[in-house]
Amino acid sequence: MAPADFIASCRRLQMLDLTEPVVDSVVSAVTVEMPRRYAMSLGVTTGQTFLGGGPTTRNRRGQYHELVQHLTDLGYLSLDFFRRWHLLRAADRKPSLGQLNTLTVAVGTFYREDPYWRRTLVPPFPPDAGGKLARQWLQEHLTEVVYRLGLYTSFDGDLSPDSTYRIGDRTAYGRSLAFRMRVYFHDYVGGRTGRRKVYFDRGLLPLLYSLDNSLRGGLRELLPERDASQLHPSLQRLLLDSEELFRLYRAQNRFLPEAGGGYYLLYEIVDDGPSQRLRVVASDQRRAARRLERGEWHADTGSNRLGIRLLQLGLWRAGFYTGVLDGAFGLLSHRAVLALVDQERDTERPVLRKRQLDRVVQIVDREVLVDLRLVGKLLDAYAPPSSLEVEEEEDRLWGEIEKAGWADRLDAEFNDQELELGAAYGNPHRHPHRRVYYGLRGLIRGAARAVGRVLGWLAGGIRVLLGAVFDFVKAVVKRIQEGTGLLVAGFRYFGHYLLGRPFVTLGGKGVGERPVVLTRFALDFDTVAFVDRRATGDDVRAHSTQLRRMQQGARYFIGLVSRLIRGISLITTPVSWLRLGVLLARTVRDLLREGELSRPLGRLEQV
Repeated sequence: MAPADFIASCRRLQMLDLTEPVVDSVVSAVTVEMPRRYAMSLGVTTGQTFLGGGPTTRNRRGQYHELVQHLTDLGYLSLDFFRRWHLLRAADRKPSLGQLNTLTVAVGTFYREDPYWRRTLVPPFPPDAGGKLARQWLQEHLTEVVYRLGLYTSFDGDLSPDSTYRIGDRTAYGRSLAFRMRVYFHDYVGGRTGRRKVYFDRGLLPLLYSLDNSLRGGLRELLPERDASQLHPSLQRLLLDSEELFRLYRAQNRFLPEAGGGYYLLYEIVDDGPSQRLRVVASDQRRAARRLERGEWHADTGSNRLGIRLLQLGLWRAGFYTGVLDGAFGLLSHRAVLALVDQERDTERPVLRKRQLDRVVQIVDREVLVDLRLVGKLLDAYAPPSSLEVEEEEDRLWGEIEKAGWADRLDAEFNDQELELGAAYGNPHRHPHRRVYYGLRGLIRGAARAVGRVLGWLAGGIRVLLGAVFDFVKAVVKRIQEGTGLLVAGFRYFGHYLLGRPFVTLGGKGVGERPVVLTRFALDFDTVAFVDRRATGDDVRAHSTQLRRMQQGARYFIGLVSRLIRGISLITTPVSWLRLGVLLARTVRDLLREGELSRPLGRLEQV
């Protein structure tokens, strides 16, 4: 089926054309074509998602991997669970029933701690937190859960300060603040990350004073008193938005782009047997210093090494850094800076002239001199854009792909091409402290910075995967997961209640022919029921229970799917399947944000 045929059928469905060809076309597109093309399972059980680790469910499994990362970062799951989960993933084995139950219990706790769910039509989380109904609820509402969790772990300003928050509150927001303190201050040695605060409380207040020291007193007016019950909104905003925090750090340490002179990091590449490592060069050993006319040397800002952590966050968000956000400038940080400079030589919108790019990283003998002022200016170009800008950049990116004639090939080969980037995800089964960046706005900005590299990768001529290519693939996958995931999950309800597809329950147990109980609803609310004469009272009660559970979700999903189909019907230009998935996901984001309107949106909580 071509996307144009699906769009035309959605348009006719919008006009209440329920003839068999129209209904069959829409059903086929959603239940057959989309799951196959987007690697998003249609099944409503986790067992079907993880069955055999097949390629047709890869992107749905990817949503579960993102879910596990967010839940671990917020302390709902243990680091040991995270490691064991990814050991099974790397071995292409499905999680155990016990792991899935632990996962749903964690989601149930998050559901209770996040006020979002009380403002939406999403059916309540089932009381059997680790049971079958909870697993089914998660499978149906995985997109919404991952979206909400992603806000709480975002460093992109996606979450607003909470004026109602009190220090010590046992809420998802309190977990979010504690998570940020871990990222900015944990040293990742000696097992100290295992002894972590789950909620922000008074025990973490001294770290805010350490943060102020790192910022040379830049937070002094915002710091809480010893007996304070709240955090200043501006202080919360800095913790929620690493871009603002990095800019304040640079301002206080005088290495913003407009500052005079340079601000340098100097280290030495040391051969250590078959491998290499980096060593910070002591002040009395700086042979490269004579090459500098004037400038300042970067020094650790206390034990947290805040400046390097913020630099790593920027490189991580831009798609170049795959290591731990630990403040230790090692080989992965070194290579990320080199990759950033290399990509910027190919961008159509340079922020540095060629001579300036040549000065970002200078090598003298085995000593490497990095101008952090210029690196900061490059990373400013990768800051997540506003909603209007991001859609414009995404449209421009896809326009270039279509103009180059790669849209059809991308449709046909994307699932295979996606596999090329497996190593770029950081091998979390071997490095459980590494994290994947999932911020959609940052991913689209990173891909748009070097469209030529994305086109070169599609043509098979570029093998540099970190940076724009990695960002592009993750952005497409993220769009597919959100758009298709919600449509496929809700289409069962839409099909049963509006398209006349019957509810069927098989009675009895064991092998052989089993009795059938069936109910069919028509658009005019007429109802047809069929009960096999062999069905028992238990079979009928099980069927009734299933109908009641479906009715809980019907109000939510029918309206949601109707709006998605309406959005598809409004597409007027020819699009590929992947492009259709991207446009569908934009409507999904609008729907997900509607439940947040009673709470102020973040500075960039807009896509």
